[in-house]
Amino acid sequence: MRRHNQIGLQEALEDSSYFLKEIAAMTKTGGYSCNLITGAVFLDEMGMELLGIPHDFDLNFNNVSRFFVNKTPVSELFRKSLIGEESVLDLEMIKFDGSHFWARFNCKPYQENKKTIALRGVFTSVNRYVKDAIKAEKDAQVIQAQNERLVHFAHIVSHNLRSHASNLQLTLQTFDDVKEPGEVEVFNSYLHDISSSLNQTLRHLNEVVTINTELQIKENVDIEAVFNKVLLGFKQELEDIKAVVIYDFAELLSVEYVPAFLESVFINLISNAIKYRDPARALKITVKTKVRNKRQLLVVKDNGLGIDLERHGNKIFHMYRTFHANEDAQGVGLFLVKSKVEALGGDITVKSELGKGSSFSIRFN
Repeated sequence: MRRHNQIGLQEALEDSSYFLKEIAAMTKTGGYSCNLITGAVFLDEMGMELLGIPHDFDLNFNNVSRFFVNKTPVSELFRKSLIGEESVLDLEMIKFDGSHFWARFNCKPYQENKKTIALRGVFTSVNRYVKDAIKAEKDAQVIQAQNERLVHFAHIVSHNLRSHASNLQLTLQTFDDVKEPGEVEVFNSYLHDISSSLNQTLRHLNEVVTINTELQIKENVDIEAVFNKVLLGFKQELEDIKAVVIYDFAELLSVEYVPAFLESVFINLISNAIKYRDPARALKITVKTKVRNKRQLLVVKDNGLGIDLERHGNKIFHMYRTFHANEDAQGVGLFLVKSKVEALGGDITVKSELGKGSSFSIRFN
């Protein structure tokens, strides 16, 4: 009797179904099969759990496609299976509740007389690994973009500093020969202009270095409160030109961000809208937040002069690049906006057309 119990215990300990079930649970792996003759689709318990499918749901060949985001690779996978080929690929899948996850999916044909009559395989959740890879790729793109901007900035600043130094040296050398009081006044004015330009270049340099080196602490920011604060600073200027400002932050009331950065974004984009307004019509600025596919967006649109993107699109966020003949244009604002937005993991894009205006879209996350 005791030996019989020991045999039963050993059989239970060596039961392969237990190990398979535990492996499936730990690796989040589900199994499936499709009967091509009857159209029946089977998912094992873990497969049902991974997709969040209720047990009373009638799963069949006609509705199984709803669980795949991109139908094209799935169709190709099944096509290969029909001619006897095995396939393994990563697919983005949709759970029953509409949420998404990534799975490594394999498909093997089941054949009789060299004809595929069924498909079967397993799929494993690789959501964390794929998301990490996507994030790493995005981070690498951001770093590359930041490096390119910094190199560009370094070249520009180096050129400007050399220019300021050269002008200063030449002015001082000439100043040695100046005798008349009137000439002294003129050269003092030159020195003042050179000093002012040099100081401005150094301020720009300091701001860019600060953006890319100092730790930026995010907090929950009331978007409308920041916008109203900025708007107050432009109140008189907007009234003088009879500008209309419309804003709607209903879709996204607040965001995890650096308050000073958001304020700077608003200041630069509104300032640009005023600076590059079309004199033929009253300025209209529209500001709104949006949430699209979990992406948090801020859109600032104006009906100003617009920009020829075919000609200037690849330079619009470069430093010291201007696209209109405004005397007060410095070509710094958009460079700083892009630097700040990307420093916090977002990005900025622009749509613009000459004579119609511009629309800047900022993705916060």
